[in-house]
Amino acid sequence: MQTTATFRLWGSAGLTAAAVTQRLGLQPTTALESGTPVSRRSTRTRDSSLWLLSSSPGMESDVELATQLNRLLTVLEPVTHLLWDLVQTGYEANWFCYIASHATEHAAELDRPLLQRLLALPGDLWLDVNGDDTDDEKRAPGTVDLTVFPA
Repeated sequence: MQTTATFRLWGSAGLTAAAVTQRLGLQPTTALESGTPVSRRSTRTRDSSLWLLSSSPGMESDVELATQLNRLLTVLEPVTHLLWDLVQTGYEANWFCYIASHATEHAAELDRPLLQRLLALPGDLWLDVNGDDTDDEKRAPGTVDLTVFPA
């Protein structure tokens, strides 16, 4: 299993990543400004700024998604009201989470207390779930079964 979680704030021209850093007093993992090149090889420029805070420098093996989210919450909960202020001024937010696992290997569990903590901060929860699909040749690559169990 591999996981990572990232809290993302973005805004259109005039709403900068630098302003987010200054307002929160937190160093982002990545900050990209509107008007900067999309890549070194492209002449296209970004139409919005992007401020990212990741739970770890990259994918981590054998670390639960809940652990990744708890790491971010520990950093972001003290600035909850500032995050909501940024959203009120026009920034958008989400929690982008990536989970990769063998088809029969693992289930990610997000308990109610963790979900309540997430709900106290801005942003929807986005889950990018991937498997290797080696157990079922008939399935399209990247196809994942999602089962929701009642509480």
